[in-house]
This record gives sequence, structure tokens and C-alpha cells, in this order.
Amino acid sequence: MSQPSVIHDTFNDRQLLVYLPDGYADSDQHYPVIYLQDSGDLIEPKDSDTLLRVRELTAQGELPGFIFVGVASFDRNDEYTPFVSPNVFEPGKMFGGSASVYAQFLAHELKPYIDGRYRTLPEKEHTGIMGFSLGGLISVYTALSYPDIFGRIGSFSGSFWFPGIIEWLEQLTIEGTGQRLYMNLGHAEGATRTNGQQWMVPNSKKVYEHLLQNGFTESTVRQVIYESEFHSFDLGVQYVPDALQWLFRAK
Repeated sequence: MSQPSVIHDTFNDRQLLVYLPDGYADSDQHYPVIYLQDSGDLIEPKDSDTLLRVRELTAQGELPGFIFVGVASFDRNDEYTPFVSPNVFEPGKMFGGSASVYAQFLAHELKPYIDGRYRTLPEKEHTGIMGFSLGGLISVYTALSYPDIFGRIGSFSGSFWFPGIIEWLEQLTIEGTGQRLYMNLGHAEGATRTNGQQWMVPNSKKVYEHLLQNGFTESTVRQVIYESEFHSFDLGVQYVPDALQWLFRAK
């Protein structure tokens, strides 16, 4: 298979990696878009074979072609965290809690830019957002904050241990959004931690159950728990093609 078409773009001083689907240049077709945190690490060819597998599934007619937009963060400990909180990775420092500003940027600045520059399908059912770890957390936070914009959500080992996220979720009105959410994690992630990360699995299960009880169904939210005692990008990323198939399946 040929090399993927990658465009290095910049918007408002933020670096973007835009992966165009095979055949984009030779057609006038419009495509669904998936916004990816951490510069698109979930499909970065140097990190995994995920993009190759997605392209193969597209060639086989099992997935649509996607425009992937990898979004660089200025400071992920600031932009990907919903609330100011002690930083569990760097004792003595704080998480910045600027998720609301970043989410607004994605929804009302970056998405219109991408829709104006590339041949997209702009409706929410064709617009996804995904990430790993804190990237999974901010993807869920952004999509639930803007349910009319982001209709397909992927959270891979999302950091639902983060203080206050359960309480924030419980205050939301999430009935009838028409969204789909795929979430996964290792069965014992965080179990050996003594900081807030020990709540990784219990809180992830709470999120899933809360969504089921407040408007989502087993057809619109899916939680996959795999065997792992660690917070593993290498394991989590392997589920991206399955997640895409589930999120973008025909109704």
C-alpha cells in the first residue's frame, strides 16, 4: 500500500497533521472527519500499524475514508484537564484546568477552519473526536460539551480518575444527543497507584453506567475492558480500528 497523504498545516499557531484518505486528490467526494489529540498519536505510523489497518478496512469497504486531523497541544496538562487540580505527574505543580477554552477552540474555531479548507461531511454524525489517556478525557469532555458538533467519540484509557469529572458529568443533560461513545481500558489500570490514578477503573465504570442510565444505550455507548495491569498505549491503540467500525457503523 502506498504512503498515506499527510499535510502539515498550521492554524492559530497550532501545528496540525492532516491525513487525507486514499483517493482524496482524484475525486470530489466529501469525507467524515476525526479530530485526534496529541498530534494524532493514535494513528501515527511510527507508533503502531493502526493507520495501515484503517486504510485496509477502507479499501475493503468496511470503513469509510476518513480525514484525520491530529491536533498538537500547547500544554496537555493544561488544555486536557477540566479543572485546576494538583498534578499527579509532577508533585508541587498543578493541572491548569483549561479544557473549556480548548474545547471551545476545537468546536468553534478549528472545525470551521477544517470544514472550509477540506472536503468534509460537517454534520455531527460524520464528526469524531478521539484520544488516549488525558487525550481520551478531553475528547469526551469536548464532545459532551458540544453534542451538536461532535457525534462520534473515542476514549482510549481515558483519564476518568481526574478529580471532579464524575461530578461534572452528573450535572450534564445528556438525553437524546444522538452521539456514540466507545471507551476502553485495561482491567487493572491504576490498581497499584497510590495517587488519584487508583480510581481509573472504578471511575471509568461509573462513567459508563451513568451514561447508560441517562440517555445512552448499549447501542450508543460501548466499554471494552481488556487484560492489562498497566496504562498501555500499545495495547489501547490496537482497538482503534474496531472502535471506528463500531462508531461509524450503519444504524
